[in-house]
Amino acid sequence: MTDTKSIKFRPPIVTLMGHVDHGKTTLLDAIRKSNVVSREHGGITQHIGAYQIIFEEKPITFIDTPGHAAFEKMRSRGAEIADIVVLVVAANDGVKPQTTEAIKHIKKAEKPTIVAITKVDLPNINTEKAKRELKDQDVVVEGYGGQVPVVEVAAPKGQGISELLEVIELLWQISPSTNLPDDPLEAVIVESFMDKNRGAIVSAIPRQGTLKVGNKINLDGETVTIRALIDDMGQNIKEAPPGKPCEILGFKKALDVGTVIRDTTTTKQSAGSTQATLADIIAKSQEVKDKFKIVIKADVLGSLEAILANLPHNVLVVSQGVGEVQSNDVSFAKLAHAPILAFNVKTTSSVQHQAEREGVVIRPYQIIYELISDMEDVSTGFEAAKQEKKIKAQGQIIAIFTIDGKTIAGTKVTKGKFTVGDSVFVKSQGDTKESKIASLKKFKKDVDTVVAGQECGIGLSADLDFNQGDIIESLG
Repeated sequence: MTDTKSIKFRPPIVTLMGHVDHGKTTLLDAIRKSNVVSREHGGITQHIGAYQIIFEEKPITFIDTPGHAAFEKMRSRGAEIADIVVLVVAANDGVKPQTTEAIKHIKKAEKPTIVAITKVDLPNINTEKAKRELKDQDVVVEGYGGQVPVVEVAAPKGQGISELLEVIELLWQISPSTNLPDDPLEAVIVESFMDKNRGAIVSAIPRQGTLKVGNKINLDGETVTIRALIDDMGQNIKEAPPGKPCEILGFKKALDVGTVIRDTTTTKQSAGSTQATLADIIAKSQEVKDKFKIVIKADVLGSLEAILANLPHNVLVVSQGVGEVQSNDVSFAKLAHAPILAFNVKTTSSVQHQAEREGVVIRPYQIIYELISDMEDVSTGFEAAKQEKKIKAQGQIIAIFTIDGKTIAGTKVTKGKFTVGDSVFVKSQGDTKESKIASLKKFKKDVDTVVAGQECGIGLSADLDFNQGDIIESLG
């Protein structure tokens, strides 16, 4: 008979999920007693990071997933990697869109869940309202007829932190995973990026087996040797047992977030880390002429994936990659007539000067949702510009009169050329009506065409109501 007391279990891997600004990073800050919030632009977590703390002599590993809607793919992967999910809901705000989205991912991943109601130290809070709203989302907490544990916390004051950690440990004791340090390696990539001094940096958490300096991993037919391991405190370590987060040095390229590396594994290089060739850019530009083209450079693959997943449909990425903006990025952008969006990456003065000489715009960003918002605005403006280009002719109705019982629109042509038979749109105070030009008159004489600068009478095939000041347009 096995002595269960002698069995060792690996640390639980816990992720925090929820709406932006509901206090996930502040809660982690209180848990691991380090200052993460001040290092994050706009107070929003930009990448998935992994950290380990010791509570009552037992380690717990935390994955911090971002809370903004733009990070859906990263948040989804965070749920898949974790053993336990802490759903963070602010007591003064309740369930919000990203809370609902997080719940969707939690249910899909079928992970045990704990609800942490944060900011309970603020005035005018309503924790019961938050619990009721969670129940409406089919997350039924204890006290409301369900079995989902709930803990109320005030992170800056340390209130409820120990209780939360205790609940995590209790939940893990129900169905823990055995510690398997000698089993074949299986580690999950939680972040990956290129560093100009150290090369590829891959953050991982072993789920089973032990990562060791000197380990050899087969990757796409090549043998990669782990040159160094660095823990979440920045210390060099010789090995990382199951549940221990660490950075791995030795890979020659960044890996996809969510990739599982094993003793022998074949993975494909992320599409997010590839650079377009000149031929690719030319081909894409010729194939898709009705899209706004951009070049994206991001600090890490997680950021790049989140950006790509949330761009408007009519934005075409002609080149993408991680790391600083390089000279070849400027060359690509010039050829494609595209701006460069630089998310959390530097641009050297020489590259900046090159961009100025070449007429290439480099726009820096530090918060993803600001980049996405700008692209949505650009998308709208781009569509409007395309529509403007399609306008064959335009005129303004300056008078209304009747000839032979038919209402005629006295029009001053301001752009292009109107022709009898053209399909036209009459725009009036937000309302648009469609018809065809049945007749054109100049000085009471029938004509086939009128051009910009001329005045004419337009007879429409449909009997439409129109007013002075309305706009008539025909599209090419």
